[in-house]
Amino acid sequence: MRASFTRDEMISATTAAKSFGKVVADLADHRRDKAAVVRNNEITAVILPVEEYEYMANIVELVEHLEIYDLVARRRKTSDKRIPLNALLQEEGVAL
Repeated sequence: MRASFTRDEMISATTAAKSFGKVVADLADHRRDKAAVVRNNEITAVILPVEEYEYMANIVELVEHLEIYDLVARRRKTSDKRIPLNALLQEEGVAL
């Protein structure tokens, strides 16, 4: 999935550098949802309001937790064999 940007949301790297304060103010005041920084005709960065970034970070964390839960649930169903923690750590090369 690729993010899409309107023409108004895309700004050149030069403009972003010269007008960074205005870009940030526009984001903070919700006059702009996001800003895609374009350099050499390619989007190289995206600037988001902190609320949007935190929302996305929370979603990523939730997905990671769901993946771990799924892994644990699958292993619980397929294995009655118990492995002592020390043996697992040694097998994985982890020293505490």
